Amino acid sequence: MEPLRQDATRQEAAAGTRVLAGRYRLVSLLGRGGMGAVWRAHDENLDREVAVKELRLPEQLDDAGRQTWIARLDREARAAARLRHPGIVTVHDRVTGPDGRPWIVMELVRGRSLDDLLKAEGPLPPSQVAQIGLRVLDALRAAHQAGITHRDIKPANVLLEEDRVVLTDFGIAAVEGDATLTATGAVLGTPAYMSPEQVHGEEVTAASDLWSLGATLYTAVEGRPPFGGAGTGAVFVAIATKDPEPPVRAGPLEPVLRALLHRVPSQRPTAAELHTRLTALAEDRPAGPPTVPQPPDPSRRPARLRKGKAVRLVLAVVATVLALGLAVVAAAFIEDRWQEARKDREHARFEANRRLAEKMTSIPGKVVRIDQSNEAGKAYVESELCDDASFSRNECDVDGMVTAVGNWLRAQPNVKSVYFDGPKSRCEENPGCEFTVTTDGPPKLNQVQIYTQYLSEPERSIVLGFQVG
Repeated sequence: MEPLRQDATRQEAAAGTRVLAGRYRLVSLLGRGGMGAVWRAHDENLDREVAVKELRLPEQLDDAGRQTWIARLDREARAAARLRHPGIVTVHDRVTGPDGRPWIVMELVRGRSLDDLLKAEGPLPPSQVAQIGLRVLDALRAAHQAGITHRDIKPANVLLEEDRVVLTDFGIAAVEGDATLTATGAVLGTPAYMSPEQVHGEEVTAASDLWSLGATLYTAVEGRPPFGGAGTGAVFVAIATKDPEPPVRAGPLEPVLRALLHRVPSQRPTAAELHTRLTALAEDRPAGPPTVPQPPDPSRRPARLRKGKAVRLVLAVVATVLALGLAVVAAAFIEDRWQEARKDREHARFEANRRLAEKMTSIPGKVVRIDQSNEAGKAYVESELCDDASFSRNECDVDGMVTAVGNWLRAQPNVKSVYFDGPKSRCEENPGCEFTVTTDGPPKLNQVQIYTQYLSEPERSIVLGFQVG
């Protein structure tokens, strides 16, 4: 038995006796990958189940290699902690084990991966695959807007929990502003789902994630990846030089897959274009214009059919084709205008909510950003309550923060009631503690939270976040 597997077996046997950071008791092994293992654990402080990711270090690593692997796990914690989206797994904490290895504490997603589902049930219907793709796309758009490229989209990193689709494992994510961790000759990613530019060692962008999403959806609908080979090298050659085999089960999803898997990043659809196309397919709407009935074959008509009647029939068919074509063009035009009008309305609502947020006075802490929320038209405000230096010196007065935020909320116009959900200990975690605010007029305040934010490990701060709108 190889060393890593022996180590994993010993740890599984002793799981119930292991406690991390004095609070996270390991319960059972959920899965194992190239960079680590994920455990089900019990948070004894908050009496809840969590998932804990353990970094596994190959025994042959030197000190430099060990620090590189640890830096990758820290990068995953930072990347995921920056993101607040229902389709992205929530990071609660980052702790250090007795041997100095870092562990990431995350929400426990009670479901199985898309990879497990495909292994158990085989290929999925195109409409279901489009629905999954739409949810993953929403999560990716949130990550890309935050300057984060995932770089490892694949079925194993897509978790399914009832109606929820969750993107996980930001272990090799590219974070805007961070130094790259790629070592010379290292392969970061899963070969079958790496974009052509990844294979060539070129810059990885949001378009690269969309290619990997296309490969994931192709696998989901076909039951196999779009490119294969006898080994990693053969897969890389196929990705870099060939088009994928035409799918046979994709149906209306086929044009979308073909566009996503284009070797040239600029030729792939944008996230907005992909969202529109997947939405139509997820709702099982027709992917193209209706089929026009063809006239009977004249060679099979009775010989006594007169020329005039045949001409009238041809003219009628031409008129029908033109009418249907104009109807399709008109429908497409109306759909485009409706989408543009909707986006204009959402932008106008956001601008109005942003102006309301900017006029709000005495916001506790230091306002660091006012951005468009993931919820249409709303503005998200983030204000730093305690900086890293004070956090490191244990000088963050959580009681005072909760009191200050509560008093500020009650002083806002049209606020009818403010309820602190507690406990206060959660304010030093992520997603943090929450206030429930009831208003009877603008500005409407919701998702009011105090939480800990990791900027760049080990730097962290406590912030106030809330939505206006």
